[in-house]
Amino acid sequence: MNRKWIFWTAIAILWLGSVAANAQEYGARLGTVKRGGVVSFEPQGSGVLFGALDPAKRRWYVPQELFNEYQWRQWEYSNYARDHYQRYVSAIREGDYYYDLYGNLITRGWLVFNNSQTQPRQFGSSVLKSRNFEGWFSGLVISADSKGQHHYALTAGTKIRSTLTPMTFSKPRWDGIQFDYAADKYQGTLIYSRISRPGGTSTNDQESLVTNATSMFGSRATAQVGDFATLGLTMVNAHQSNTLIDGFTGNPFTGELSVDQNQTVSIIEIVLRDDSPEDGVGGAAFFSAGSDIIITYLDGTQDNGKAIRFEPIIEGGLVGEGFLSADGVEEIRLRYDFDSPAFVNRSSGTKEEIKKVEFRLVLGNDYQVWVTSDSQLNASGESVLLLVAQAEGNVQDNTNLQIVSFDYGLPTSTQIWGGTLELQKVLGFDFYGEYDLSYSYTKYPNVVAKTHTTFSGIRGDRAASAWMMNLSRVAFPFFFFGEAYSMDPRYSTRTFTAQGDGFIDYEDERIHVVELVEDNDDQDEFPDTVRKDWQVGDPSVFPGWDENNDFISDFNQNDNRFLSNLIPDYEEPFLRHNVDRPEFLFGIDLNNNLWVDRFENDELPDYPYKKDHRGYNAYGGIHFTPELRLMVGVLREGLISSIQKNHANYVLLTLDRDTPDWGRFRVFEMLKS
Repeated sequence: MNRKWIFWTAIAILWLGSVAANAQEYGARLGTVKRGGVVSFEPQGSGVLFGALDPAKRRWYVPQELFNEYQWRQWEYSNYARDHYQRYVSAIREGDYYYDLYGNLITRGWLVFNNSQTQPRQFGSSVLKSRNFEGWFSGLVISADSKGQHHYALTAGTKIRSTLTPMTFSKPRWDGIQFDYAADKYQGTLIYSRISRPGGTSTNDQESLVTNATSMFGSRATAQVGDFATLGLTMVNAHQSNTLIDGFTGNPFTGELSVDQNQTVSIIEIVLRDDSPEDGVGGAAFFSAGSDIIITYLDGTQDNGKAIRFEPIIEGGLVGEGFLSADGVEEIRLRYDFDSPAFVNRSSGTKEEIKKVEFRLVLGNDYQVWVTSDSQLNASGESVLLLVAQAEGNVQDNTNLQIVSFDYGLPTSTQIWGGTLELQKVLGFDFYGEYDLSYSYTKYPNVVAKTHTTFSGIRGDRAASAWMMNLSRVAFPFFFFGEAYSMDPRYSTRTFTAQGDGFIDYEDERIHVVELVEDNDDQDEFPDTVRKDWQVGDPSVFPGWDENNDFISDFNQNDNRFLSNLIPDYEEPFLRHNVDRPEFLFGIDLNNNLWVDRFENDELPDYPYKKDHRGYNAYGGIHFTPELRLMVGVLREGLISSIQKNHANYVLLTLDRDTPDWGRFRVFEMLKS
């Protein structure tokens, strides 16, 4: 019995020995066991190999990769009669190793998307999208997890459809990253994209490196308060970045001047125009005696233009009683030349030492203020005007005489802050309110300065506001809806984008502008206007004309990409009896332009309300039967920058009844005064 036990024990030892001899050696690739049984994946440097401490002259063949993988001994005769040859397998077949800053292993796999920015460094902004990002994942990668009530998802894609609020950020497709979190009472979202060069579907396994870039990031968080209220906060920022600048210098929300922007300014020109040129009177009134320029230098000293007799060259304008006026199409141009003898001989510093230029203009009546410089150019090298301020209403008697003060600079950032409040079923009412502030930051160029002065809007009015309130209630058979809104004409959700060399064409919206709120009147997957992040455009825009949701205009149903048909169906005999002309369709036309509101197409961002409008609208009604209802309402709105108004009282009667004998019977009638 003991001999048998010894025999089988010996056989087991020999078998285990042969298995161990034939087992593949993985070295430290599966981790290194340290004291206490802890497995570590930390990288290790080369150590002392005692087997190689042999003072022999013969070459030492290091048994490394090929020996561990295929048991190949370079110093021995290779014969594959019994042990057949094994082909080479790529060492990175399972991906590469990735470590953090401290040398800890993060993971092993394939890098399909990476976006980083390192400052200060030339070409410090990097985006990498491997061919696998498009080939394996079709340009969309989603990582998600949940535990209990907590859910999160990280989405990286080239065609993300996303909305924070319709007044701050809403795009049917954009290229970037979105992180979402949701719980029972809380929700949150973070978004990011290098919108100037996001990389598209692939960068062909090469990093897309630039020094100047335009980045966008935003967030929204909501919290349910009690059973009926939800509070929300929103932030969206799009800014220029220059990776040559120290990353800890300045404010990331206000952006930095690109390399091309940060050039010495020699000429600044201000243009005053009539804000309502159609009336031909009461345009911008400029009082030169009270206006001035204040120049600040790097050492803190200041010059007043009038004190050193540095006055602008004035062109245009009609001479009035103590002022110049720009009525109708007339313009007043104020040209400040920092190379002129008046500045060079009397100023406290050179133009290269200027860090801030402030203008104080005494203006009245219905004015517009535009500004440009020899650094604010288009692709042809011509100066491009940008709007700075405009008067409210249409004052024509100088009763709004004021000092309009602002700093000159080049655009570096667009920042929006906002808050929302939503109430549901409070005393039977539903409420939604939103308030947003838009900042358009600029900085004055100076090659020597490490930091640049930042400014937005005009003094006393740094931000442009936009707000809306909706209130509704249904208590059958009665119902009510009310809305109030105000959209400042300077409210903006667009940003300029820089090329890799830092150049910005301030005139070419198609190449150098990105809209944070898209124009998408037909609500499909394609933005309607051509912009930097959407060069294709949408050749077929039919808002409200696709009720069957087949992505084909209901007015030209037999048109397709292979057999084009340019004749509307209501002009074709075989379909004419089923299709009415657009002008024959009944609908609401509250802006009184003789076109149904839901069919309108424009090239403006799809805000809930149009810019430069302020007012309210309310209506109430009753259902006499489920099919018959009567509504009575009032509309009061006007343009903020003009005296144009849209006041209406209206009554609307609708009947929509479907009978088995006579079919569907519909009646619409609206009276307005």
